[in-house]
Amino acid sequence: MTTVGNEEKYLIEALRSGNWVGRGPKTLALEKLAASSCKAKHAFFVTSGTAALEVGTLLAQLKPGDEVITPSFAFVSSANAIALRGAKPVFADIDKNLWNITTETVEPLITKKTKAILPVYYGGSSAGADELRSLCKKHNLFFIEDAAQALGSKRDGKPIGSSEYVTCFSLHATKNLSSGEGGLVMTDSDEIAKKIEIQIEKGTNRQQFFRGQIDKYRWVDIGSSFIASDLLAAVALAQFEKINEITEKRKTICAKVQKSLAKFEGLITWQTVPKNIETNGHASGFVINPEIRDEVLEKYKSLGVQAIFHYVPLHDAPYSKEQGFAPKEDLKNTRTISEGLVRLPVYYSMADEEVDFVISTSEKVLSTY
Repeated sequence: MTTVGNEEKYLIEALRSGNWVGRGPKTLALEKLAASSCKAKHAFFVTSGTAALEVGTLLAQLKPGDEVITPSFAFVSSANAIALRGAKPVFADIDKNLWNITTETVEPLITKKTKAILPVYYGGSSAGADELRSLCKKHNLFFIEDAAQALGSKRDGKPIGSSEYVTCFSLHATKNLSSGEGGLVMTDSDEIAKKIEIQIEKGTNRQQFFRGQIDKYRWVDIGSSFIASDLLAAVALAQFEKINEITEKRKTICAKVQKSLAKFEGLITWQTVPKNIETNGHASGFVINPEIRDEVLEKYKSLGVQAIFHYVPLHDAPYSKEQGFAPKEDLKNTRTISEGLVRLPVYYSMADEEVDFVISTSEKVLSTY
């Protein structure tokens, strides 16, 4: 993590206020700024991106026997949020170029048991989202956007986060903006916002009580303890004040690296980002022949660059196989991307000479093939 401005100042203010619980002044200021930044009507600060997804699956009113279509090329939180409701994650393959699920990979999987679609915006790209949203409307399904990596990304010039359904962000230490741990749930729907307010308050109408709208609060729905401390909100607030600066810096780094390595086209391929999509510089990664990927990672390591792989497909996980979540047919694109992916370092405090070192090291490594 990197401090970018007022983190210490706001944290001290929150400490001295004596209000360390959630829904305090820093939380309310954060939610207002986050909603404004993402052009969303409502934003709620929660304990993690995982918690945000769990709120999303609660909103979908899942029950045992239901199904939710989601990518296998994802972090476990998306599948866990589904399984915790007793529902089944149905893993769809990703597009070989976009690295996201699309209507082509999703629609054949829709059955009478399907209740929602949960795409993951890999690398901050929401490619395919509009078509998936239309598919949800066509089949009367709920739409949960796993935008954990997409804070600051745009589609058709509009920030990710404005949705008549629900969008889930992560503020984990590995993300562009971070409070160490934390997450956000956003929606444009007043009705959904009212439900979220209850769900994150352990299923009670406590916030209505605090606003003086009722004389005592009660248990009115299912929920959990999703609210994050005002101390975390203080850090997140300072980070959000620099969202444009952070996003532009990371985008510049990613663009420079990709442009510099363009001469290796054919050996490596990058995620395709449609013209109407503007990513946030979250990730800088390419795919190479899976047969040499691990060797490539070792070469980077020996030269002092921490290049890494990413997701192991969820449908290959022991728990998936144990629970019968694994699809009958292999997910070809998911496997190819997963086994061939090389992710290069990118972070806000990265100096120009560090970027140049990653580029020169990449040229040394890739030139050997």
